[in-house]
Amino acid sequence: MSRRPGARFPSVITSAGVAAEPAAARDDAARRGGFRRRMASRRVGVAMLATALGAGGAAGCASGTDAMTNSARTTTNSVAGAVGPITLRNVYVAGPVAQGESAQVVSAFFNAGSTPDTLVSVTSPGAAGGRPPTPAEIPAGGDRIFIANGSAPSLQGVRKNQLIGSQLPITFTFAHAGSVTLDVPVEPAAQGASAEPGEASPSAAAQTPGTATPGSTASPTASPTVPAGTAATPTVSASPHTTTG
Repeated sequence: MSRRPGARFPSVITSAGVAAEPAAARDDAARRGGFRRRMASRRVGVAMLATALGAGGAAGCASGTDAMTNSARTTTNSVAGAVGPITLRNVYVAGPVAQGESAQVVSAFFNAGSTPDTLVSVTSPGAAGGRPPTPAEIPAGGDRIFIANGSAPSLQGVRKNQLIGSQLPITFTFAHAGSVTLDVPVEPAAQGASAEPGEASPSAAAQTPGTATPGSTASPTASPTVPAGTAATPTVSASPHTTTG
């Protein structure tokens, strides 16, 4: 039988070449698939590790918040405000306070004006009445700082239990500057100070309660608490009802 040159065993050569190409492609695809699976597995592992670390961090933050809430805190929430030349800072109610009891309002007042002013009334819809501080006058260019030792302004006969973390709207009325209303938080009294107010002095009791001036309410802002050590100033010790803790 005659054969053309170059045509020897054409079917064998062709079939071997055709069979070899798909096999090589399959091997290459298998290698690539294995690499992709390994990379995907690593990505999943990294994602799971990041999730676990994030959850651990969140749990740690929650634990820290609970710890601060459930134990003695080194900081106290307070608010600040201003009316005219009078600035109020570090204002909070020393609590907790039981229904019907009186609540002291820890506070600091600064008078940037050229004339003295007097805090004539402290009122709240959450209390039956209020009592100005002792002394109530804020000197021109001076300040008054009150801690929970009996000299601070106070609310009389709160209408319901005031727990730590709750708030009371309180209006401070000054003889010349006018009135300002703040949403005051209830916080633990500073160490060494009593949450129980002292007896009202005759001069403070004789003060005529004022009413809040419409439109002069200031928005409260967060403010750090004055440490108990710095609050014990001559202006505070002037009260005959100061107690030591």
